[in-house]
Amino acid sequence: MSVTTKSVAIDQLPAIDKALDTLLSAIIAHDAKRDAQPSETPLRANFVSFDDLASFPPRQADLGEMLADPIRYGLRETVIHLGRQIFRLSGSTDAMRDALERVAEMDPRHYGYRATIMDKAWDGIGDDKDRWWS
Repeated sequence: MSVTTKSVAIDQLPAIDKALDTLLSAIIAHDAKRDAQPSETPLRANFVSFDDLASFPPRQADLGEMLADPIRYGLRETVIHLGRQIFRLSGSTDAMRDALERVAEMDPRHYGYRATIMDKAWDGIGDDKDRWWS
């Protein structure tokens, strides 16, 4: 990527920050509304061994999760996509970390929740030399 192209790409980061801020606010509001409603189904626990966890393909979409709460799923998938774009534009998880800090600080009351959402969503983004691990 040439210097000119890279600087244009980096200029897109403020727009990505704004989009992440909007998404995170929507996720928090959606989760709060969902949590305030009584559950229609009892909680179900699935126990999985560490051996089973090791055999799961990374980031396998769960149809049940999509169907149970498609809004939440869609919002979080977009957070993942924007994390990938930050890495693509900057080539660095350092830029992702900086974005996480900037965006989390946009709502100090929910800083930890916002940072956790991005951190978990971005797990595995990167390349062989630089990868985001959550």
